[in-house]
Amino acid sequence: MKRALISVSDKSGLEDLAGVLIKAGYEILGTSGTAAYLKRAGISVIEISDYTGFTETSDGRVKTLHTKLYTDILGRPAGIQIVVVNLYPFEEKMKQGLSLEEMIEFIDIGGVTLLRGAAKNFAYVTVVSSPEQYPELIGELESGDEISEVMRARFARAAFQRTAIYDAAVTSYLSESPSGGIATTPWAVGLYATDPLELKYGENPHQKGIYYQFPLADFRFKELLDHPLSYNNLMDLEAAIFIVGEFEKPAAAVLKHANPCGVAELREGEDYSETVARAYEADSLSAWGGVIAINRPLTEEIVAFLKGKFVEVLAAPQIPETLMPLFVKKEKLRLVRYSGRLPGVTVRSTLGGVLVQDRDTRMEASDSWKVVTERPPSDDEKAALLFAWKITKHTRSNSVVITGKDVSLGIGGGLPNRVDSVRRALRLAGEQSYDGVRVCASDGLFPFADSIEILKGSGVTAVIQPGGAMRDEEVTAAADAQGIAMVFTGVRHFAHW
Repeated sequence: MKRALISVSDKSGLEDLAGVLIKAGYEILGTSGTAAYLKRAGISVIEISDYTGFTETSDGRVKTLHTKLYTDILGRPAGIQIVVVNLYPFEEKMKQGLSLEEMIEFIDIGGVTLLRGAAKNFAYVTVVSSPEQYPELIGELESGDEISEVMRARFARAAFQRTAIYDAAVTSYLSESPSGGIATTPWAVGLYATDPLELKYGENPHQKGIYYQFPLADFRFKELLDHPLSYNNLMDLEAAIFIVGEFEKPAAAVLKHANPCGVAELREGEDYSETVARAYEADSLSAWGGVIAINRPLTEEIVAFLKGKFVEVLAAPQIPETLMPLFVKKEKLRLVRYSGRLPGVTVRSTLGGVLVQDRDTRMEASDSWKVVTERPPSDDEKAALLFAWKITKHTRSNSVVITGKDVSLGIGGGLPNRVDSVRRALRLAGEQSYDGVRVCASDGLFPFADSIEILKGSGVTAVIQPGGAMRDEEVTAAADAQGIAMVFTGVRHFAHW
C-alpha cells in the first residue's frame, strides 16, 4: 500500500495535490483539520487518529506524536512514502504582537518531528515542506515514474533548512530582551532574518549584497523612487539616522562612508532648510554624493536647497505625497522613509562567526561631567560640548570633532592616531565659528598633551574627553596653560566599524 501523510496549516494548492495522489494510487492520511478540509472537497482521507488508534488531545497539542507513524516513516522500506507538512505560522505571528501565551501555541512540535523524520529517511520517503514544491511533485507523480532519488534528497535538504529556520525564529523570539538589548543568556540569541532585499551590490560593484530583516525589529524603511540601494547606502543610512536620533530638536546629518561630514541642529528663528544647509556646507566637498538624514518631515524648502546637489540617499521619517513630483527626474537619488526604533543590539560577522553586543545608546549629561581645569566651561560652551560629544560618538575612531553650539565645523575620524584626527578636524574647521563658540570633543582619552598643544591658537576654548590616561595631569596642565576649559566624562564612545 502506498501512503501519503498530509498535515498542513497552509491549505493552498492542497486539493490539486491530493487529487493527483489519489490518482497515483496513494492512500491519504490526514490530521483532523487537514482531513476535514479534504473531506469537504470530496477527497477520500483517513484521519490519523483512526490510523493510529490514538485520539487527539482536546487542546490539539498532540496529534502526530505516535510510534506507529514514525515506525512507518522511518522504516526501510517505509510504510508511509510521502510526508507533506507545513508548520504553524510562527514567523508570521511574530509580527502581530501577540502575547507569549498566544505565541507558545504556534510553536509546532509534531510537524517539525514529521519533517525531520521523513527527511532523514529520504532514501525511502519524499518529504514536502512547502506548497511551492507541489507543482514539481505533481509533475513527477503524473509522469508515472518513481519519484527520483535526486528529488527526494533535494526535498530533504529543503525540509532540514525549513526546520532550522523555524527553530531560529522561535529562539529569536524567546531570546528577545525586554530592554531591547542582548537577552539574559546571550549564547542563546537566535539570529533569524527574513524578507531578503537584493541590493544593487555589496561594498563594491563586483560583490553581491542582500539585506535581511529581523522580524522582531521595530525599525522599518522604504525606498520610494524604486531605485536600488547598495550595501554602503544602508550602512551610511543607519549611521546617519542614529546621529539625528541623538537630538530632541530638528537636526540634519550628512554622511560619507559611515563618517559624518556635517551635522547641525535647528537654532532659534531659522527655517529647517537652513539647518540642513548648515549641515551640508560644514564640509560641502565631502558631502557631494553623501547620505543625508533628518529627524523631522521633509519640506519643500529642503528639497529646493538640495536642487543641483548630488545626494545618494535622502532619508526622513515623513515624506509628504505632495513632494513626490519634485523627485521625478532624480534618477540617482534614493529617497527613504523610515520609522520605528533601531534594534538595541548590533550583529556583525567576523572570522567565520558573529559578534553580538548591546548598542551604544548611552549619552552622558553635562551634570555628570567632571571639570578638571581651573576654568569651568561657560553655559554656551557646555551646550556646544554636549553637541560635539553626540557627534564624536558616531564618528569612526579615532574621532575628534570641532563644533560650534549647533553645527559641526571640522570632523576628523577613522584615523590610526588621535593627533592626526585633531589636525584634520582643525584643517576642515578653518577659521569658522558660530556665535563665538568653538569647542573640541574626542571619543577616546588624550594619552599625551600633544593634541592639546596642537589646539593652541585655534580658537578652541573648551574640550570634552573621557579622561583616564596615565598623563591626565599633563594634559590638564596644557589646557590650563591655554585657558581652555576641559571636562572628563568617564565614558568613551569608540565606533571602530
